[in-house]
Amino acid sequence: MDGKDRLYLLDARTRELGAVGAAIAGNCLPCLRHHFTEARKQGCSLEEIKEAIELSKMVRERPIQDIYRVASNLIRRDRLSAETA
Repeated sequence: MDGKDRLYLLDARTRELGAVGAAIAGNCLPCLRHHFTEARKQGCSLEEIKEAIELSKMVRERPIQDIYRVASNLIRRDRLSAETA
């Protein structure tokens, strides 16, 4: 049974909105273009697609913000160590 014959729990609109977010999270430009087009074909509004994009951006930004914070803390820690040595 291929993907076209499969029964899905999520409707096509929801799957395409999720795929738009996954494409952004995976840095896949061809995937984003494809799923954006498919989402529109399934009747998703630009506002719905924008919401999916914004949500994926928030999820994607979280780890990088953590890295920036740890990097800053490491510099601060070493700077304090150098000053007290």
